[in-house]
Amino acid sequence: MGLVDEFLSSSTSVNIKYGFQAFAAELFRQTNRLFFAHFANDSLYTSLPPLLPVLAAHYGLSTAALGLIPAVYMMTASFLQIIVGHFHDRKNLGLLVPLGLVMGGVAVASIGFVGNYWLFLVLAFGGGVGSALFHPIATALSSIASKRSSSISFFMTGGDLGLAAGSFISTAAIAFFGLNGTAALLFLPIAAALVTIKVVKTHSNPQPLTKPEPLTNVVKLLSKIISVSFLRASANLTIMTYLPLYLASKGQSLTYSGGVLTTTILAGAFGMISAGFLGDRIGKINTVKIFLIIAAVLIPVAVLSPVEFAWLTFPLIGFSLFASHPVLVAVSHDLSPSR
Repeated sequence: MGLVDEFLSSSTSVNIKYGFQAFAAELFRQTNRLFFAHFANDSLYTSLPPLLPVLAAHYGLSTAALGLIPAVYMMTASFLQIIVGHFHDRKNLGLLVPLGLVMGGVAVASIGFVGNYWLFLVLAFGGGVGSALFHPIATALSSIASKRSSSISFFMTGGDLGLAAGSFISTAAIAFFGLNGTAALLFLPIAAALVTIKVVKTHSNPQPLTKPEPLTNVVKLLSKIISVSFLRASANLTIMTYLPLYLASKGQSLTYSGGVLTTTILAGAFGMISAGFLGDRIGKINTVKIFLIIAAVLIPVAVLSPVEFAWLTFPLIGFSLFASHPVLVAVSHDLSPSR
């Protein structure tokens, strides 16, 4: 028997082997739970755009007033994430993940049951707070250093598929049950909150986390990443918010508009997966450049094309715009892994 065989036959090596297998299995389960949680959380945001034409018909709201509803949701989520992430760096706040899922689900599901514009905005704000509690902590839990682009891309793909599902669920619920059908939007967040409790308990730490390294050495590059992310997100959210209204103004039905939006987001999911693998091979920055250039070319093409081609042009935009998102997140994690 060789030294290697002898080592592998020892009880210690067996324990190590099965210990590693158990760890890998638990890591796989954790990744899947976070994938589903991101799916559920992000389904809430794109449940809003299909509601806008219906709210316009019921309450006579203008396009500007309608657009403010998802804008309040997203602005609240975006800015509060910074604060939540800051405090999570210093003290483990993992339980905010399931709390955020429940809070966001209740807020968005309630929109179909109120008839006041200002209450719409209050509920959109509540949904944004829930999303802000969820995103920074769940993203940190999903990051695996050795394959950061791929692991984060998998997590982000869950969110992208959730964006597609939210549009579909919202459209179907409204078609069958009217505005009160928004109650169906609560099921996924509640289910996701239950499965993420296991994840946050596994990573709970009653002691404050190690003080992270200062960002002074990377602030210049980080500011560029933030600027690019802001511009990418602005283009992406503008398309998702106004695409149903744009197609409706061109005489298309709610079903057609919701279908195009869903297809656009599904195409984005494939973009995220491809970008994750590509980023681990040709470099993250190069990957971001390629996909953003493609998106910049496609946007005017889609606007100038006949509306009948929306099934093709907007999904291509979704593919390229969504693709760069997880890679930008992975780059920011590379700059400061402990944050």
